[in-house]
Amino acid sequence: MKSSVRSLILFVLFLSSCKPLPPFHQNTMPNDSGKIAKAINKISLPSAGPANATGEALVIFQGLNPRTAVAVAAGTGKILWKQPTPNAISRYVVAGSHVVYLDRTTGLTALDVRTGKQTWSVPMRAQHTFMGVSGAPNGKVAYVTNFKPAGDPLNQVSTLTILSEGGKEIWSLEANGRMGLPLMTNTVVVVPYRNQHLVLLDTSSPRELARILIPKGEVRFMTASSDGIFFGDKRGMYRLSPDIVDVVSRAPSTMTTDIHNVEFRYALDRYDPVTTDYSAYEVRSLLATWIRGKAGAALYENRFVIHMFKYFLGFSVNEKSQATLQWAVMHPYTEELIGSKAQKDFVFYAKADGSIECLRVATGERVWRTEPLDMRMRGVTFDIAGMTPPSSSEVEAPAPLLDALTAIANDPDSRYPLAKRLAIDALAVVGGAGVGRLIKMLTNPESSAELREKAARDLIARPDPNGVPLYLSLLQQPFDFIKSTRPLAVEVMATVLGSLKTKEAVPTMLQLLAHPATSQKELVALTEALLAIGDKGIIRPFREFLLAYRADPAFAQDIHALQKMAEALFKLGGPAERQVLVFLTEDERTLPRLREYILRMFTESRKPQPAKP
Repeated sequence: MKSSVRSLILFVLFLSSCKPLPPFHQNTMPNDSGKIAKAINKISLPSAGPANATGEALVIFQGLNPRTAVAVAAGTGKILWKQPTPNAISRYVVAGSHVVYLDRTTGLTALDVRTGKQTWSVPMRAQHTFMGVSGAPNGKVAYVTNFKPAGDPLNQVSTLTILSEGGKEIWSLEANGRMGLPLMTNTVVVVPYRNQHLVLLDTSSPRELARILIPKGEVRFMTASSDGIFFGDKRGMYRLSPDIVDVVSRAPSTMTTDIHNVEFRYALDRYDPVTTDYSAYEVRSLLATWIRGKAGAALYENRFVIHMFKYFLGFSVNEKSQATLQWAVMHPYTEELIGSKAQKDFVFYAKADGSIECLRVATGERVWRTEPLDMRMRGVTFDIAGMTPPSSSEVEAPAPLLDALTAIANDPDSRYPLAKRLAIDALAVVGGAGVGRLIKMLTNPESSAELREKAARDLIARPDPNGVPLYLSLLQQPFDFIKSTRPLAVEVMATVLGSLKTKEAVPTMLQLLAHPATSQKELVALTEALLAIGDKGIIRPFREFLLAYRADPAFAQDIHALQKMAEALFKLGGPAERQVLVFLTEDERTLPRLREYILRMFTESRKPQPAKP
C-alpha cells in the first residue's frame, strides 16, 4: 500500500513538472526558435489600409476645451461626428469599430467609430497606474496597468487585460515586473516586459506563445504594418521574424549623421506613462515607413523625416547607413503642430486649428492641406494606412536648405532651443556657404547668446578654408566711433585663422594687436593665433609690444598675451630676441608673472633632452 501511495505521489510530481509554466514566469526560457516561429505564423498583420471598421482613412482629433472627440475624414478634412469626452485623460486609440480612451470617472470607454456614441466602459482598478491601451482591427483591446505596493517602490506588479469588441473581459493576468504598452493584433498581443523581453500571447486565452530576449538592448519602441512588426530602442530597429534570435545578436537597422542633436526617437516610448496621453512627444519623433529589407528592418525608399515641434528635416540614407540632410521646413510662430504620421512617400501632420497638411518625404514640398476647423485641438490620432493625398495645384516648395536652416537658427520663437541648436549643427556640417550663415548668426545682434556661442564653437571646430575671405572681412572692419563700427568676432575669427595657419591674415592681426581699442581677451586670441601661424613677421611687433607693455599694470591680472609673445620670441627669434628676453628678466619693472614665465622657459631649455632611439 505504501509503495502504491509513493508511486502515485511520484506520478503527480512528474505531471506537475510537465505542466507548462504560466505566462511571464521567471523560469520560462526565452529565444526558443521553434516557439517563436509558430507564434509569428499565428500573427495576423494589419492590412495595408486603415484599421477602423469603415475602411476609410480617419483622423480623430481631441478638442481642447472642453475635451471632445472629433472624427474627420482624412481625405477631405470634413467633420464626421463630435462627441464630448470632458474627462478624457488619454489619447484616442482606434480598435476596429470603436475609438477607445481612458475616462477619469468611468474608466476605459469606447465610442462607435461611425457615430461617436458611447457603447461601453470598463472601470479601472484603484491605485493602478494606467500604462496605455492598444486596439486590433477586429475590435479586441489590450490594456496594461501597473501597481507599486506601498512601502516597496522597487517591487511592482503589472496587469494585462484583453477585452472583446463588446468590452467584455476575455482574460486578465498579473505578473511581477513592469510591462510596457502592448501591441495588439487580431490573434496575438505582443508585450514589452522588463525592458529586454518581448512576450507573445494568444488574445483568446492567457497562453504565452513565445518569449524573445534582446541581449544588447531594450524594447522601447514598437510599430506594426502590413510588412511586419518592428521594435527596438534608440540604437535602431529590428523586424520580428522566425530568425529573430540570430538577428537580435547583431546590431539593429539604424543610421548615423554628422549632425549633432538629431534624436532617433523611432516611436512613442512604450514604458513612459507620459505617452499614454497626448504630449510634446507627438511632435518630437522620427517619421518613417518601416518595411521588410534584406537584413530585417529597412526604411521605405531609404528616407526619413525628423519632426521637432514646428520644424521638419528630411534625410536620405546611403548604402553605408549615413544620413544626409536634404531639406528643412519651418512653420510660423502662429501655427502649432500637434501630431504627425509617415505614410510611405508622404508625411501627414495636424495643427491645433484642426487642419491637416502633407509633405513629400523626398523633397519637403507641401502637396496638400485641408481647411481649419472652428475649434482648437490638443491632440490627434491618425488611422491613415495606405492613404495618398488628393491631387492639388497648391504645391509649395521649401526654401533652399541653407536659407531654411538659417531661418530656424534665427527664429525669434524662444520655445525650441534644441531645434535651433540642431539647425546650427546642420549649417556647420553643410559647410561652404553655410559658414557665411554661421557668421551672420555670430554677428547678428538679434541672435541669442546661446546661438552666438554655438555658432562660435562650430566655426572653431570646423574651420573651413573656403571661408577665409569672410573671416578676414570681419577683422578688417574699421574702428570708427562716429559710425559705431569695429572689427567683429575678433576672438573667434583669430582662432579659426590660426588653426588654418592663414599667413595672409598676419598683417590684419598685427594691426589689431597694436590698436588701443582691442580688448584683453582679443589680444590673447590674436597672440595665440599669430603664434600658431608661425610667421617670422610677428617677431618685431611682438618685441616692441613686450618692451612697451612689460610693466603695464593693465596686464597684471591677465598676463597671458605677454607670455605668449615672449614664447614667440623664444621660439622664432634669434640672438637679438634672446637679449630682449634677458633684459626683461633683469628689469625690476617687468611684471613678476612675465619675468617668472621667461625664466622658466630658459630653465627648461637648458635641461638635457632625452636621446632619440
